[in-house]
Amino acid sequence: MPETIEEYRIRVLGYLKDRDPIRLLQATPTRLERLIRGIPRRKLDRRPAPGKWSIVEILAHLADSELAMGWRFRNMLATPGVRLQWWDEHLWSEKCNYAWSDPRRSVTVFRVLRESNLALLKAVPRQVWQSSYGVHEKRGRQTVAEFVTMEAAHDLNHLVQIERLLESKPAVRRASARMKRRL
Repeated sequence: MPETIEEYRIRVLGYLKDRDPIRLLQATPTRLERLIRGIPRRKLDRRPAPGKWSIVEILAHLADSELAMGWRFRNMLATPGVRLQWWDEHLWSEKCNYAWSDPRRSVTVFRVLRESNLALLKAVPRQVWQSSYGVHEKRGRQTVAEFVTMEAAHDLNHLVQIERLLESKPAVRRASARMKRRL
């Protein structure tokens, strides 16, 4: 059974704990670049299971997610109370062909959009983050400050996924290693 919105929120905020969301948002592009540096495309393309994203797909998702976040921030700051449409990330992944994305280009797009969004946030007083909000179709009323926190937690969620995928070995190799140990 898929995770509920509340279960997701609790899980990803657990990654964040008491870390500063802005510092984490600033660090994520460099961390992504370091994680994929020198990694062969075949490893970045490997899905952990049917229906689960590869690293290439996660990186494309992060770039599109940052695009959506920038749009949401600007809407909430300009028109507090604005309706925020939910977007189906899996549909975007399929229809926008995330699997065929260039992973390094995705990280570059992510970095540029993230820097733009951080510059915007820096230019706006933090008390405005609290008073500017949108009404999300699925999550209800959320302030810019709440979105900043959730975006940092979202980063950590995907960084953890990428790290796990980089550490894992293909199932075929694991099976063959088990067979060798038995012999």
